[in-house]
Amino acid sequence: MTCATITSDNVRMACDTGELQQVGVLPWRIRRDGERKLLLITSRRRGRWIVPKGWPMKGYPPFVAASREAFEEAGIIGDISSVPVTTYRYMKVRDDGSQVACRVTVFGMNVRGTLSHWREKGQRQRRWFSLEAAADKLDDVELAKFVRGLETDPEWLEASGFSYRRSLSFSSLRAPGS
Repeated sequence: MTCATITSDNVRMACDTGELQQVGVLPWRIRRDGERKLLLITSRRRGRWIVPKGWPMKGYPPFVAASREAFEEAGIIGDISSVPVTTYRYMKVRDDGSQVACRVTVFGMNVRGTLSHWREKGQRQRRWFSLEAAADKLDDVELAKFVRGLETDPEWLEASGFSYRRSLSFSSLRAPGS
């Protein structure tokens, strides 16, 4: 299987297998006692524990679109890696009940703040979990396997190369040429 790289010119990129491309965030923090935590949110429809994710945005790099999804769905801000940390697949259930395969490219985010009010607050829950508990709660098997791997190599979170600090509001970000 080959998938085209997400580009800022495409909103939804399909792989040669017909998978739709999404972007997501793996939100993390390290507590003062050194314990590593992951933030999960619930899906709107079925209440499954997931990571914030959504569609790429035309004119923006994939990690910026992922950061925006984290802001809207989980009410979080932080330092996001411009390089993906993993990918996983899942079956998205559409409004009409049909299903479509999606591949999610996931970017790590060191969470620096959580908002008390955010866009989807009334539609989702958010909760911090230990790595082990997050892996147990995640509905997506591939992502849960990746998170379990973090248990044996927790330093990965700190060494994931966060090269982009989101210090601008989304209203101040403009697509090229707009």
